[in-house]
Amino acid sequence: MRAIFHPFEDLIKDDILVIEDERAHHLNVVRVKVDEVVKIFNGKGKSAKGVIKAISKNKIQISILQLDQELPLHRLSLAIALPKKDAFEDILKMAVELGVEKIYPLKSEFSQYEFIQNERIDRLLESALIQSNNSYFPIISKQQSLGQFLESCPGKVAFFNSQNSTIRHLTKNIELTILIGPEGGFSSKEIDQIRSRPEILEIHLPTPILRAPTAVAASIGYLLSSISPVT
Repeated sequence: MRAIFHPFEDLIKDDILVIEDERAHHLNVVRVKVDEVVKIFNGKGKSAKGVIKAISKNKIQISILQLDQELPLHRLSLAIALPKKDAFEDILKMAVELGVEKIYPLKSEFSQYEFIQNERIDRLLESALIQSNNSYFPIISKQQSLGQFLESCPGKVAFFNSQNSTIRHLTKNIELTILIGPEGGFSSKEIDQIRSRPEILEIHLPTPILRAPTAVAASIGYLLSSISPVT
């Protein structure tokens, strides 16, 4: 079933949802047909199924068949010291596809990019949402320093460190924020700062040095294997 994004709020069964402009163009490109059933996500946990009733060049009309409120798959968030622009955009797409709840862009000594959310980022997130059939966009906070994040970090933080591990097992259903450094890693001073916090859990992966996007994928996969889905 094809998926699309639309920021709908209040829909009921049998409503007609009108898809216009770029989103309608996308559906025309993939050659949807009248009477085809599609799934619509609003990025805030709501989804709908609808049947296409009319198609024109810049407008598609969908009759709503069913509405659902989806639960998040887990409660993992990501704090990432900003790598290069292309690497960070890969991380954003990956975060949507893997169901990350919140993203905290961090400025560290070796950060290589200043993050500003813009239309390009919004389109990238929308594309990843459609591709993955995820019901939720991640909440992306404003860029902050590593120190600011550590002072206000929400609950336990899993610091993926290439050298040490201070935990062997994770509690089921725990809410965790994954902390990952930039391409050059954290400085020695920053590592000491991180380790001084009582909420930090150090986790070691037996791998060579990883690019930031690979580290994100590996760390999320590691934690997902240990954490129960949200119920």
